[in-house]
Amino acid sequence: MTQTIEKMTQQEKFDLFRAANIIDKEGYYPSQFFTDSTVKADRQAETAFRKQ
Repeated sequence: MTQTIEKMTQQEKFDLFRAANIIDKEGYYPSQFFTDSTVKADRQAETAFRKQ
């Protein structure tokens, strides 16, 4: 899997993580699957996973 991920484009990774509900449409952890503290920390850090 590591080799597959390394070969993927940023857009492909974004789409994969979205489909797996790891990130929301903005690239942050979704509140329905992660704790409030995790979601809050993720948004405060402003380090969303980008589509680029």
